[in-house]
Parts: sequence; C-alpha cells; structure tokens
Amino acid sequence: MLKTILFIVRLAIVFAGIVLFGRAVQYLILNGGFSGSFYDMIFFRS
Repeated sequence: MLKTILFIVRLAIVFAGIVLFGRAVQYLILNGGFSGSFYDMIFFRS
C-alpha cells in the first residue's frame, strides 16, 4: 500500500515538472528570450 502511494506521489511530481517545463518553454518561445518576468514565473515571485 505504501509503495503504491509513493509511486503515485512520484508520478505526480514528475508530471507537474513536465507541465511546468512545458509552460516555461512556451513562455520563452512567445517572449523570445530570458527576462525578469520569466524568472518571476519560475520562482513564483509576483
């Protein structure tokens, strides 16, 4: 049971990482380069 829970949690973390990475790449493509707002989005500063 515990192994199953750990597996699901790990899967969720990986999935969230992929989604965030995809959003970051999309943001970079749309803005054409690194900027302060890009770092703000990564580190959730507003």
